[in-house]
Amino acid sequence: MAMISTQAAQRAAAAGVNRARAVYRTPLRVEARAPQKYISRPRVEPQQQPDGARASWAASALETPLASAASRGAAAAGSVVIHGVHHVALICASLEASLEFYCGVLGLEVNPDRPHDKLPYRGAWLWIGPEMIHLMELPNPDPADADARPHHGGRDRHFCIGVAAIEPLVAKLEAAGVAFTKSASGRPAVFFRDPDANVIECVEGADPWR
Repeated sequence: MAMISTQAAQRAAAAGVNRARAVYRTPLRVEARAPQKYISRPRVEPQQQPDGARASWAASALETPLASAASRGAAAAGSVVIHGVHHVALICASLEASLEFYCGVLGLEVNPDRPHDKLPYRGAWLWIGPEMIHLMELPNPDPADADARPHHGGRDRHFCIGVAAIEPLVAKLEAAGVAFTKSASGRPAVFFRDPDANVIECVEGADPWR
């Protein structure tokens, strides 16, 4: 009986992965915007599903295997249940310079539902699909000089964003004078640094993009 339950849970988990991949996906649209025209998106918007039903990003996250009935039972039993990445926190020397880069060059949007005035330092929350970047204006313990870091961002600490197509991003980086390197593996991916030498990788999405 235990074996049957385990196999059923595994099948349910696999089905959940497929559902999550179908729903939990949004392209990062890279657009040029002037700093004063940053668009704030107060909440994650619902997405039209193939069958006509509308499901929110939050609901899609709950459909992942780790949030399934079996996982909730595991949580009740004391296991750690992980839903996914909530946000990536980045230290910056100037919030304005970072907003100019992330919003003005990359086209990310500010989440006004996460006000920074509740924290003892300046900052901002930016949407990356259904997750967020938290910019924190704080003293940086790491060297901010890019020359003191690896030349190729893939050999440095970094986080990765999925994009629908890499070429529009490359065009924006080149227009803004942002240096980048391509993935050594041959994947359609580039690595570049923000004004504080934090590395971002952007990879062109496949189906499923994860």
